[in-house]
Amino acid sequence: MDKEQYVFCWIVDFPMYEIGEESGELEFCHNPFSMPSGGLETLLKAERGEIDPLSITADQYDLVVNGVELSSGAVRNHDPEIMIKAFEMVRLGEDDVKAKFPAMYNAFCYGAPPHAGIAPGVDRMVMLLAGEDSIREIIPFPMNKNAQDIMMDAPGYVTDKQLEELHIAIKADKTEE
Repeated sequence: MDKEQYVFCWIVDFPMYEIGEESGELEFCHNPFSMPSGGLETLLKAERGEIDPLSITADQYDLVVNGVELSSGAVRNHDPEIMIKAFEMVRLGEDDVKAKFPAMYNAFCYGAPPHAGIAPGVDRMVMLLAGEDSIREIIPFPMNKNAQDIMMDAPGYVTDKQLEELHIAIKADKTEE
């Protein structure tokens, strides 16, 4: 790839659902809180068997430059009715949605406006501008492949005093006793 040239590409039309490798059943492909393209009407068509659920796309988008994902975003599923129907497609009902995501579900019941966003990866932009191939060359204190920060000696041990201050008790698993 020519490092002197920046080639931009928008990736869109992400699949909303896929067949899980382990389960063999319909699952969310990426972000279950993205708005399905076509909204409720599309989900109802899939439910009635008029369209293949695997053909449903999500309103998600990525900005890629020279093969590097710089930003990722989506239109959020802000409608409780559409959210429930989207989860029903993967065998989770309204009670499951309310139990697993109560804050989000309750907030959307008050009528949240349609909203979308994108999260730019500034560190990745700097990597490209610096001509580096690895983001580890840009991040001041990168973690190794074991998620350890060698410069900060993290993760570290937690003292009994720290646990006590936070009112955390560590109990042995009954199967280990």
